[in-house]
Amino acid sequence: MDTLLVGNTGYLTKETIEIAFSSDNVVVCDADCRAHKDGNVSFFAQDIMSDKFRRLFDTFSFERVIFFSYSLNKDSNETGEIEQLRRVCSLSQKNKISQFVYLVSDEALVDVNNSDSVIFDSSENICRYYAENYNIDIKMVYSPYLMNPLYKDDYWCRILKKIEDKERVEINFLEDEIAFFLKASDLMEFFYHLFDVWNDEIDTESNEIERIYLKSGAKTTYGEIREAIKEFYPNAEILLSKSGIKGQIEHGENIAREKYGWFARHDACWDFDEYIFNFQNAFRVKPSITQRLIKRFKVGGRFLMILELIGGTALVEVYNYLSSGSVQFSMIDVRLLFVILMSLVYGARIGVLTAFIEITSLVLAYKAEGTNAILLFYDPGNWISFILLLVAAAICGYIKQKKEEDISFVNEENEALKSENAFVSQLYHEAMDYKNRYKADLIGSRDGFGRIFDVVKRLSTTVPEEIFAESIPVMEDVLDNKSIAIYTINDPNARFARLNVSSEKISRQLKKSINLEDFASVLETLKENDIWFNNSVREGFPTYVAGIKSEGHLSVLIMIYNVEYLQISTYYSNLIRILGGLMENFIIKAWEYQRAVAEKTFIEGTSITKTEYFISQFEIQKEMMVNKRTSFRLIRFFIKDKTLEEIDEMFQSKIRNNDVLGLGNDGNIYLLAAQVDDNSESIVLKRFRDMGLKCDVVENVA
Repeated sequence: MDTLLVGNTGYLTKETIEIAFSSDNVVVCDADCRAHKDGNVSFFAQDIMSDKFRRLFDTFSFERVIFFSYSLNKDSNETGEIEQLRRVCSLSQKNKISQFVYLVSDEALVDVNNSDSVIFDSSENICRYYAENYNIDIKMVYSPYLMNPLYKDDYWCRILKKIEDKERVEINFLEDEIAFFLKASDLMEFFYHLFDVWNDEIDTESNEIERIYLKSGAKTTYGEIREAIKEFYPNAEILLSKSGIKGQIEHGENIAREKYGWFARHDACWDFDEYIFNFQNAFRVKPSITQRLIKRFKVGGRFLMILELIGGTALVEVYNYLSSGSVQFSMIDVRLLFVILMSLVYGARIGVLTAFIEITSLVLAYKAEGTNAILLFYDPGNWISFILLLVAAAICGYIKQKKEEDISFVNEENEALKSENAFVSQLYHEAMDYKNRYKADLIGSRDGFGRIFDVVKRLSTTVPEEIFAESIPVMEDVLDNKSIAIYTINDPNARFARLNVSSEKISRQLKKSINLEDFASVLETLKENDIWFNNSVREGFPTYVAGIKSEGHLSVLIMIYNVEYLQISTYYSNLIRILGGLMENFIIKAWEYQRAVAEKTFIEGTSITKTEYFISQFEIQKEMMVNKRTSFRLIRFFIKDKTLEEIDEMFQSKIRNNDVLGLGNDGNIYLLAAQVDDNSESIVLKRFRDMGLKCDVVENVA
């Protein structure tokens, strides 16, 4: 089974995942994780809102999805969870996910109305909408906050990081308040219990969301946690204070223990010193001597730029002063060169600033040579130097910034291509694994030859009742439908068709017999060897009806109810024709065989079956009743003063064609009364007792 874990999955590791899903193919999707594969667990670094996330559903055949809420991380600042939850539910609905779990913090149960409670209510409403409208089996699990020393964004990891950075830490709890946290291993053990009994506990007729409350069973207080932290960080400044908005958490019935047999095995904060030890091993890296020296004497980029600007300006002035009498060096404009260098290194802003500094230097140089301000600014020829300095700064700065933007754009494109290539490569390898793993099972798919072989094998019997018993699970599997019924017509002149077997989901809704006059149009279509389709949406009628003929007359009606919209297609009709044809082939042969061996089945001269055959029919009916595909009653008659021929004649007109009359080892006559339940049992017994017969309902054949 393929399982998708999505949302706030940072608390999970391969080891904890395998506690619940050791035999599953697990996909973990989190934008912050590192993409890799470890055994049967694949990690994808993708955002839920991205198109790549949707492609995961196209690649994998997920059967269950677990969404981890960001509220499981105490004081998390993550946003957008409602949109992400809606997208995951939408993709789950489109891909027919059968099991969906929304794991949220029990903070949602706090009896205080605030903005957080509105968000929690909205999330629950989304789950309820998809459960009610799209028949997704959704369970909401309320859990204490999770904790893991290997997850850098964990609440306690953030606290310890602040302490190591010499920051003051405030925790909004009092010393004697208990720290209700849950370890990921305990959570995964709960999921193991949950999915182990999921199918056994499911109510197919209800779309209600099951709410499950997990309790940590913690006893460690925040004061004890502070003392544990103090042992490692004696100088840590930790303030415990009561939050003014926190209310009481209202848990419901403890079905996690009563129904699923789960309880938290660990007090997550009891061994907090071990938590700190693991945190330090994971995130504290002791720098080398070289790294410490570099850090100590490292000069910031802005400070270095200021030093270069001041030092360069001073160097230019010294150079101009020393080279003032040299003809050779006067040919080089050092001011312009300095402006160009600063523009190319630091961009247009610093370049223009350098240009203004050098313009000021040039103005002072003119003044030192005796040029007054009026002559300097009123002679346009003197402006050329100033303009060239500014133009050089602007052009060189533009070139610098354009180059940086081009490099940044290329880098972004390169990273995007790398990410896409890595994602596609990962999907390719997963697809190849699937190909190699399931190549041998290809013929076992729903439309493969292996499935047809399985159908033939299960229907290949000479006992008609066994064929009917096996036909329901076979058709439910192939047609992906849990609302199928089979009626039999034992006489071409019969007015009624009797219910033989049906799916469990609709067994109580069906009539035990139907008037064939009401189905006249259906029978006309079936006589033409075609499938009848309820295109006029007639109320009370099935969506599809297929027929089986025996000696030119309709003998069996296969009715398919509650068909999904996507199953209304030629492809689906052809599947029904194939199954009907296979069943017709076997049921006709079984009837012919039963007629051929009638002397071994019935007591000579009667329609009363022999004991061995009757007991085999009883076992078939009992198995079908256990599987909730039919109902019957075993009735015992005490008739000692009549011959078997007289008894047979007495019952000829009193029992239905699909009832079976047989002789028991005790000499009494037994009747398998088909489709008789608690409501009709008394009516059937009264009919026989009115005939003067002594009878009762028994559990077994003597």
